[in-house]
Amino acid sequence: MPAFISHSFKDEAIYSAICLALDGAHVDRWDPTTMSPGDSLAGQLRKAILDCEVCIFLATRSSIASPWCLAEVGAFWGSGKMVIIFLADPDLTDSILPPQFKGNLMATNAYELIRATKIALESHKEKAANDMKFFETSSEFGTESEWLKLLHDTNDCLDIMGVALLSWRKTANFKNIVLQKAQNGCKVRILMMHLQNPVLQLLASDFEMLRVNIPQNYEFFEEIARENSNVEVRQLKKGLLHFFMTRSDQHAVILQFLASQMWGKGPLWKCARDSGLYAVATQEFETLWKTSGAITRKQKK
Repeated sequence: MPAFISHSFKDEAIYSAICLALDGAHVDRWDPTTMSPGDSLAGQLRKAILDCEVCIFLATRSSIASPWCLAEVGAFWGSGKMVIIFLADPDLTDSILPPQFKGNLMATNAYELIRATKIALESHKEKAANDMKFFETSSEFGTESEWLKLLHDTNDCLDIMGVALLSWRKTANFKNIVLQKAQNGCKVRILMMHLQNPVLQLLASDFEMLRVNIPQNYEFFEEIARENSNVEVRQLKKGLLHFFMTRSDQHAVILQFLASQMWGKGPLWKCARDSGLYAVATQEFETLWKTSGAITRKQKK
């Protein structure tokens, strides 16, 4: 996962120098130039903070006086992530620094900063690997309450992908929870197979059941989408869903389809947001989401 550099725009020269040093040392960092000018700045910064595991704070008189910088650093502290203070102004002393900065890891040169950042990122990789859990069958993962916990624990994003998604449709209070999350700004995306997808009959052991379930389930999810614009539903006419996935801000749960197992009863993995498996599953969802394309209300009619 990348490092987030909190800095004042008045310190652009220092920021550029630090970026060059980190890039030269092959330290992954979040690049603010990737932000979209059409989207909310606060929303994009919040997503970057969620995606990054370490914050490098370029401490200068300008950044200490910046509400934006203090908010960014506060977000990292609040989530329990490491903050590294880089003393970019040599005349900054403990008496000048805000009290909450004291006791944090500090670096005074590029070498110290790079070393501290690499150690912090590596420790998060190890923690993410330990956080990944494997279950031989989906039933071992837990009951309906365990699945609902994924919904309750997310704030910014919820991605659900599967062939027919009947289990989510039958989950008690699913609609109310999703609408409440969407009302609070959570982006919900639901991707399921289309009956016209040519691979569907090869994938499913009971196509006749899907012929009934897919239209009914799609209408159920579409009804939710019609109530809040933060919910979007798409169907995949081309391509193949290799697994069922539910992805929240913090975790992804991946259920593998196997010909030797009952439908929806295959092996399951639960992984943390900063794990490699989470990143791979996210990439797969994004690719298939783009492949499915957006369908306008007029096209649906």
